[in-house]
Amino acid sequence: MDIDVSKLSPAGQKNFKDICEGKIIYENLLKMTEDPMKYNEKFLMDILADNKDTVYGKKYDFKDIESIEDFKSKVPVTEYDDYVEYILLMSEKGDKNLICSYEVDHFSKSSGTLGNPKKIPLSINGQKIMSDYSLNYSFALIADKIGIDWIDGKSFNLIEMSLETLKSGSTYGALSAKTMLQFKDLIPLIYTSPFEAMFPEIDTNTRYLHARFALMDRDIVNITMAFLNFLLEIMRYIESDWELLVNDIEKGTIDESIKMSNEVRESLLEKISPMPERAKELRKIFEKGFNTPIVSSLWSKLSIIAGVGTGGFANYAKKLRAKYLDKDIKYFLLGLTASEGLFSVPFDLNSPDSILVPQSVFYEFRNVNDDLNNLLTLDQLEIGKDYELVITNLSGFYRYRMQDIIRVTGFYNKMPTIQFLYRLNSTVNLTGEKTTEFVLIKIFNKLEKEFNFDLVDFSLYPDHDSTPPRYRFFMEALNIPKNVSKEDMKIFIENELSNMNPSFGDKIKKNILQEIELNYLQDETYALYRDLMVMKGTSSAQLKPPRIILNEVQRKFFFALKKEE
Repeated sequence: MDIDVSKLSPAGQKNFKDICEGKIIYENLLKMTEDPMKYNEKFLMDILADNKDTVYGKKYDFKDIESIEDFKSKVPVTEYDDYVEYILLMSEKGDKNLICSYEVDHFSKSSGTLGNPKKIPLSINGQKIMSDYSLNYSFALIADKIGIDWIDGKSFNLIEMSLETLKSGSTYGALSAKTMLQFKDLIPLIYTSPFEAMFPEIDTNTRYLHARFALMDRDIVNITMAFLNFLLEIMRYIESDWELLVNDIEKGTIDESIKMSNEVRESLLEKISPMPERAKELRKIFEKGFNTPIVSSLWSKLSIIAGVGTGGFANYAKKLRAKYLDKDIKYFLLGLTASEGLFSVPFDLNSPDSILVPQSVFYEFRNVNDDLNNLLTLDQLEIGKDYELVITNLSGFYRYRMQDIIRVTGFYNKMPTIQFLYRLNSTVNLTGEKTTEFVLIKIFNKLEKEFNFDLVDFSLYPDHDSTPPRYRFFMEALNIPKNVSKEDMKIFIENELSNMNPSFGDKIKKNILQEIELNYLQDETYALYRDLMVMKGTSSAQLKPPRIILNEVQRKFFFALKKEE
């Protein structure tokens, strides 16, 4: 890479550094795909050797495990509750060597099925793997695919987060928050969004802040977020409120209607000044309308958009591409990552497939049609089959059920390529019908296409208290044609459910389940839900739309925001 680094902006210099550091990681992963099982087995044996003197390692005799079969016979399959007592001692008292010999100084915040936050231990070793692949590997892959002409500019970062400190002194929250705070002073040099948007106070209108500060900078080179639905929300906001945004950019003001505390407003006003020339450019672009993709007109250097845009988020990627994105802008569609670790990464741009990382966790897989007594390894997977992911990681979880269902889509050398499908706890099973989130997403995507409207999102409340039980759907939608009735859409949803899940249709016919109920939601319901969850301390990096309503807080929220008939 022949480039004069001294002539780059601070953001460009950091991007170049990340690419250089990621090149070795990128090349090593591609090499590991030639014999992934060799590397994954060695990874497991190293973990067991390093952790043989922990309380957990002694309990399950790690020192005498010499093979994967030994490991399977001695160590049980686990869930989060199997570690709660250890985690309490680690997070509150700072106890060490219980489940992990590596230093644990961070606990990721992950919501449980009932909305009770979990504390997921994350060792320094695990954090390094996640950082290496989520940042350095990613930049190296992008550079390999499209070169480095794009690097000299800031990133439009849409991740919002918060961080707490536990009694033990460890941090608690999203790992991205801990990482970001370590170079807080560099945030204005690297990202367009200000600190006040990335670490928001309660009642701060972050959509305005993200959009306004991004529009101020014509030289953005990439956009990064956790899930692509947030970028779609931002683009819709820009489309509806561009005049307010441009007026503020022109005058160097923040409109009084924008919610934020006086302290935040004063802090932000110190960072901005009138930009009449940029406002003139923007006004000219927006006055042409939104009938053709507009993003490249706003940011001519933009090359990459990175975020989760597969599985349940694939429709957002399509909508962004169809309305706002020019064809030359590439997607870097993130692989499978969770609080427990990073599992897979993309190997190409614009591809929904990803490859597993053999030196991040040890992988086992349960065929969805089998029980837990017959877990498979990487070399035993088959194309087209669906599996539950079971992992052993660098932070003290052993044979841990992730409850994530993946599908094997092919092979890259000898490494399976995968796509995430759904979570096991996102399956509705009122009377044995077992309707997955994957099926629901397919139905609502078909519904949107059939009736020609713009679906913002949907949620399902499985109502056990009705007699008989029933599915109560909630849907936020834009531009529903006047000749389309709610009853038409209800019938379509019910018919598609019966077609895709014959057990559901059979139970409707036999009156074991009631007919479904469809409710419209007020405008911006899902934006409000996201804002409320972020204010309560949930990182946007972990915040997914609640497609299946699992707890009382969610139930009350969506029932309260139904549109009146």
